[in-house]
Amino acid sequence: MDLKKYDELRKKINTKDFEGNNKGLDKWLFRFSFIGNISSIFFAYFLVFPSLLKAITTNFITGNLGIGIAFSLTLIFLTIFEIIKRYFIKNFSNDFVSNKRKISFKMVSWLLISFTIIILSFYLSITGSKNLATTSSLKNMVAKTEVVSEIDTLESVYYERKLVYVEDNQALREVNKELRQTLAETPLNYITARKEYQTSIDKNTELIRENDEEIREIDVKLQKEIIILNSDLDIEKSSNKSEDAKTTLLFIIIVCFNEIIIIGGLYFREFFEYNLFLINQDRFEKMYQKKDRYKALITFIYNNGNLTIGDRVMSGMELKATVTEKANIQNSNKFVEGFLHDMDRLGIFVTVGKRRNIGKTFTEALETINSYDDNYQVLENMK
Repeated sequence: MDLKKYDELRKKINTKDFEGNNKGLDKWLFRFSFIGNISSIFFAYFLVFPSLLKAITTNFITGNLGIGIAFSLTLIFLTIFEIIKRYFIKNFSNDFVSNKRKISFKMVSWLLISFTIIILSFYLSITGSKNLATTSSLKNMVAKTEVVSEIDTLESVYYERKLVYVEDNQALREVNKELRQTLAETPLNYITARKEYQTSIDKNTELIRENDEEIREIDVKLQKEIIILNSDLDIEKSSNKSEDAKTTLLFIIIVCFNEIIIIGGLYFREFFEYNLFLINQDRFEKMYQKKDRYKALITFIYNNGNLTIGDRVMSGMELKATVTEKANIQNSNKFVEGFLHDMDRLGIFVTVGKRRNIGKTFTEALETINSYDDNYQVLENMK
């Protein structure tokens, strides 16, 4: 192993603490939680918008203006709802984490409100996703229209086929009618003629019967074709319904995942920040304690801002005595010496001979101490 490889491993291993292990997870979960909110708005839109649009166009305004109003109100309502949901989940998560993951009495209200909002959000998203997934009605309508059109076409085709036989039968019946009339008017003693007339009538009757049989076969074929088309339509309707069920199930899974991402992202952010605070509390709290004490001493020395640049600073002995008497600080003399040293170094106090004078205004002095954190932290990290 060379030094470069060791340096890479050293950086990798040194980041394997709580912050290093969870910083990326916290960042992405929190970002994904916003995507979850957007997704919830998207699914709930298909429930809220149609209802608002129907109410507005029925009672107030129709046309594009009504659509625009319904669209705007839907987005505003759902956005406000998701923002409120985030705050309630965040507040409950904060109390839950800080209370060491125990439900206290004061947290019950946060829990109930958060749970109610989550259930309501879940309902809006689930119902909206169901509306979005239900496309079978439109598909079935289109399919039925196509089948009706195909049936009309078949009936037209088969009607043309039957028409030949129907017209032939009509002609044959007219001929038979005339033959029967002629037969009735023919004397009985005209045996041969009457026989020929009857033979012609019988032939025509047989042809009519054959034509009727052809017509029945054509009708049977037509009905079979229609049955097949209707059967295919039923199969397609069943398939569309099954597809709706699958799509709805998929959307339900997505909606559940959305809510989990939102809750998980917000909860983990509170969990991560709280534990990160506890881990670094001892390290940084001394810095803030020292900064607060420095600001208190500055306020005291400046007489709450009444002194300004060039005015004399009380002596170190006098300041030590006052701090020892008034403040509860261990090793107060050492603390005061460090304070005076830091004030000289930061230019807040300026030494002229053996005396210290004020070198910055009261406001500048406080701002300097507020920005003192980074310098002090560098020294603390060396301990």
